[in-house]
Amino acid sequence: MKQIMFIVGHYGSGKSEFSLNYALKKGMEMIIDLDIVNPYFRSRELKALLDQEKIELVASPLEKSLGSDLPYVSSKMYFPFYSKIKAVYDLGGNDVGAKLLRQFSELVTDYEMYIIINVFREETESKEKIIKMINQIESSSGLVVTGLINNSNLLRETSYEDVLNGEKIIKAVGEELNLPLVFTSVMESLKDYHYQGEVLPLKLYLRKEWL
Repeated sequence: MKQIMFIVGHYGSGKSEFSLNYALKKGMEMIIDLDIVNPYFRSRELKALLDQEKIELVASPLEKSLGSDLPYVSSKMYFPFYSKIKAVYDLGGNDVGAKLLRQFSELVTDYEMYIIINVFREETESKEKIIKMINQIESSSGLVVTGLINNSNLLRETSYEDVLNGEKIIKAVGEELNLPLVFTSVMESLKDYHYQGEVLPLKLYLRKEWL
């Protein structure tokens, strides 16, 4: 496990929910909420829980900023590059959100950048569209994607077959770009099936049930 993890992907693909679950289950010490571009669900909404679990949340330095869309992030977002702090960076959507990583491109060496994918969203429904998005994110961020996350779901209607359908498309992306499918994130009810990559059962912190 690398010291620094960047989570990127399309708007509403589940980046914040995955980041929270990953941090809580993998013993990360800090979550940096860089989701300041058209945010839907944000890690900063769980500050009380993260405090309880001894995970530092880095977000806006402005008081009472929860719910605001002001593009301010604390200077603490640089701490992991000068220390051994294990951190997850939760990025905004697409290449626009990934552009924030440009400021880190000359600082970071020990990192993973995983793209989270839901093939049931129009913008990531095919191998070609996913590869196009990866190319855009890499060009915008100045960093390279190192792994893929299958978060394919149809909200409460998700079946095992739906997850496998996503897996098939995402594996094809991986084969073309030589990228591993590192995680499959699923609801607790689907966690005991066989999937490609490590299974990360999701507890829904930001929305208590699928909409």
